[in-house]
Amino acid sequence: MTPASIGLGIAALLLTAVLWGSNHVVARAVHDMVPLPAMVFWRWALALVILLPIALPQMRRDHAPLRRNLREIALGGIIGVGIFSFLLVGGAYQSLAIEVGIINATTPAWVAVIAWLGGQSLLGPRGWMGLLLAFLGTVVIVAQGSLAVLATIDIRIGNLWSLLGAIAFAWFSLRVRTWSREISSLSLTAVTALIGCLAIMAPVYMIWLVLGGETIAFRDADTAHAWASVIYVALGPTLLGNVCYLFGVSVVGPQRAAAFLYLSPVFAALLSVALLGEPLHIFHLLGFVLIITGLVVVNLDR
Repeated sequence: MTPASIGLGIAALLLTAVLWGSNHVVARAVHDMVPLPAMVFWRWALALVILLPIALPQMRRDHAPLRRNLREIALGGIIGVGIFSFLLVGGAYQSLAIEVGIINATTPAWVAVIAWLGGQSLLGPRGWMGLLLAFLGTVVIVAQGSLAVLATIDIRIGNLWSLLGAIAFAWFSLRVRTWSREISSLSLTAVTALIGCLAIMAPVYMIWLVLGGETIAFRDADTAHAWASVIYVALGPTLLGNVCYLFGVSVVGPQRAAAFLYLSPVFAALLSVALLGEPLHIFHLLGFVLIITGLVVVNLDR
């Protein structure tokens, strides 16, 4: 792996953290405007309309390994895209942002645990120390610098969804690393997303409509605002974010790539300050320093 490709992988993961940080902000903002089945379905349906024509030539080149690994990749699409999408968005819909933020930040730890259970040694002692530093930085941000805030976290259904989502995505990240040895990240993104959409998202959305659910926005909600939010989530966090993340995993490995997810709460906080006018506190800066330090330590580990 050349330094240039590693640099591109890290840049892609940084962009992923920005996009996924904004995704959480938008999802929480429209949870009472856009029904969950509609948000989950349309975010990937719109993304696939753009992604599939672009990815088709590469999918043809990857036809042999895709066919050879189709069963595993199909399972990855069902769990890592279809089910995970409902767990990810549903967590933001059902729980407070601070609670979902700290639970989603456990994804890198689950990557390490699942890899260890599978007999893989992905990081040394220094790498584990880096993960711990990054996680502490995330805790500082979501706890707003106070342990008393953590003590107020309640058990909610959204927290359970977020926890299951973190575990599912950790497993998916490890599988992507294996598949990417012979399949491009673009093909993997397109195929797993298509399977997840057809197998999980579309059927759930169809059931929602048959039961009388709204197409895109709840009654009395601003339909134009709802569509604008869904289109942004589809093109930014969903399409570009997933392509960048899978590319980053294929370049730097699943555990180092997952560590960059610690940056998502940082960018979510910065976006809240910039877009929503929320104040910037010293605990934001302290958490940011801990996360950056941890990421540097993780990526220096061999």
